[in-house]
Amino acid sequence: MIRAVIFDMFETLVSLFIGRTYFSENIREDLQNAGVSLDEFRNAWHKTEIGRSRGEYTLGEGLAESLRMIGYGGDATKPYDETKIEEAVELVTRKRLEALGDTFSNIPEASVRLLRDLKERGYKIGLISNCFSDECKLIKESVLFPFFDAVRLSYEFGVCKPDPVVYTSIIEELGVEPGECLYVGDGGSKELFAARAAGMKAAQALWFRGGMFEPHFPSPIYGQFDQLKVQADVLTEAAKPEYEVTDTLTAEEYMAMRRAVGWREFPLDEAEDGIKYSAFVCCLRDGGKPIGLARVMWDHGYVVYIADVIVMPEYQGRGVGRELMNRIMDFIKKDVLKKGRMAMVSLSSAMGKEDFYKRFGFENRPSENTGHGMCQWMQGEM
Repeated sequence: MIRAVIFDMFETLVSLFIGRTYFSENIREDLQNAGVSLDEFRNAWHKTEIGRSRGEYTLGEGLAESLRMIGYGGDATKPYDETKIEEAVELVTRKRLEALGDTFSNIPEASVRLLRDLKERGYKIGLISNCFSDECKLIKESVLFPFFDAVRLSYEFGVCKPDPVVYTSIIEELGVEPGECLYVGDGGSKELFAARAAGMKAAQALWFRGGMFEPHFPSPIYGQFDQLKVQADVLTEAAKPEYEVTDTLTAEEYMAMRRAVGWREFPLDEAEDGIKYSAFVCCLRDGGKPIGLARVMWDHGYVVYIADVIVMPEYQGRGVGRELMNRIMDFIKKDVLKKGRMAMVSLSSAMGKEDFYKRFGFENRPSENTGHGMCQWMQGEM
């Protein structure tokens, strides 16, 4: 059962794309006689990002360091002009605060209502944010901040996502188990994968995505995670029922599941052997009843075959298939791909389900380098 919901801040609870925006290209436009291209400035600006995020220096100090890297205001007699750097830092910090002021004075009511509803329903609430000095200050002054029971602001904490210590430490402070946490974020900084690796359930927030523009999308849309389209979806996600996970399944249960989705049946003793000799079996159960099954065959070399991904019809569309595939991929990464090994992972998709498997990196055959996948059913003599 979910007892705590942990949020990212930017593009999850607030958006930098609301009102005035002030990104690296805007900073470059405001630099008088910088003498460098946008790409050169961005490269120097990004070199100080980790230090700015970990509190090694303030936003202004980081910008000054970046400007020294590009020789701002310098000439044949000096590598850079410290007076011009000070003027540029004053201008940029002021404009950033103006843009951030738009962000934090236009916090969506839906974000405030979401945190209030979670609090009223008894959930603990956490915040993890990679942020600079100016962002850190405004986060702590915002109307959202009092809702949080535990906070990890990278500028103060000294560690950034996706470092595991950020996640494990906030879980410990909240006083819950990892599996009792739901992490919600837009997907930047590999935060969703890190949250899942820490044992949390993770979901991707998409409600601000329509206002973003290139090159500032923090991440692609990840099909491996549930996607939340509006803030209220978090409440539904947190309240989703938890299913029992087992590695056992009877032949009768297996055949019943195949029958339910219209797949071919075969003798029970054959089904028993198939389950017995599988390298990986995962069965999700609701009240003891099997609702989803994943089965993998592996020759302990490079050949891995995903033999079954079955979701009972009445449970389809609830994220059960995604949960099964995530567990399959975790098994392959942890148990198969050891010591630099490689594996060819194959499956035969049911008709119309190809796009589901593409979310996990699978490609259709034929392709430029591969022919059609092929199979046949054969039966021994009676």
